[in-house]
Amino acid sequence: MNSLFKNFGFASSTGSEGIRLAMAHSRSNPASRGQSSGGRSTVINFPRRPNLSVLSETIPLFYIAQNKHGFWVAREAEGRCGGAFLFRRSAVRFARQQSGSAGCAMMFLYEEIELDTENEGDRLVEPIAALIDVATRRTPKFATFVGMAIAEWRKLVAQIAGAFAGKRRNRRAIERELFHGEYTLASKNDDDLPLP
Repeated sequence: MNSLFKNFGFASSTGSEGIRLAMAHSRSNPASRGQSSGGRSTVINFPRRPNLSVLSETIPLFYIAQNKHGFWVAREAEGRCGGAFLFRRSAVRFARQQSGSAGCAMMFLYEEIELDTENEGDRLVEPIAALIDVATRRTPKFATFVGMAIAEWRKLVAQIAGAFAGKRRNRRAIERELFHGEYTLASKNDDDLPLP
């Protein structure tokens, strides 16, 4: 399947929870015109939809990428819906919710895109983006500091999430080794462990 994706200018990878993801360069395929949420007309380059041998037209396709402020944008390929989000997982969740039980395909783009539809995502993104624009114009040093603080905050959140994921993974390994999958640990207290 990876060779099919490589023929179309993007590569497949498996993400968390066994989800198939596609990474793409939007430079290789010119495409649509749109209007950014700021009101000015801009050209947005999206890759072409893969042909029918790779992806059926009945499956909705969502493009997911970051915008110029670093927020995550999820946009349906046909432009029917879209949203801007603080976190990547929120953009992925939005795509899943919009597609319903039928599921969807997601293409993660490397280049920045701006949302050209009404924002159905986080309400905080637009005011924060406006504040960043004002701060960038008025006080470049302060904007740099805020940008560094946001980057460090994201690193901290990623490290904490990784620690919790590692803890869950270790706990499952211990449960498999000790109880052969028959029991799960309910407490850290040894008195609560099941008797053999």
